[in-house]
Amino acid sequence: MRIAAPLKARDARAEVSRLLAGVAGERCVNDALLVVSELISNADRHGGGLREFAAGVEDGHLWLEVADHSEVLPESAAHDPLVPGGFGWSLVRRLSAEARIRPWTAGDGPGKTIVVSLRLE
Repeated sequence: MRIAAPLKARDARAEVSRLLAGVAGERCVNDALLVVSELISNADRHGGGLREFAAGVEDGHLWLEVADHSEVLPESAAHDPLVPGGFGWSLVRRLSAEARIRPWTAGDGPGKTIVVSLRLE
């Protein structure tokens, strides 16, 4: 399933829920929905907006691709208890079996695609 933006996080979560129905346990589904929310909200907040979202199930894994318009790579922020936020990328990496960042080539314009996979259990 590949969806071009605009797309709201709730719509992506609904698509992933449908994709995982009967395939994954409740905890896995909840983890996947959290990762989807983080990736899309980070694309909106920090990546110049969502460009494309894709998801699929293959070989016992859910894979997700989120493309945005920024060349800036996500980073795990040092935790400051007085400042809200900053947990998104760390959370995505912790819940995912794999997380990769693919910068776009010059012909595609500025941006990147974040590709993650989660084990289906």
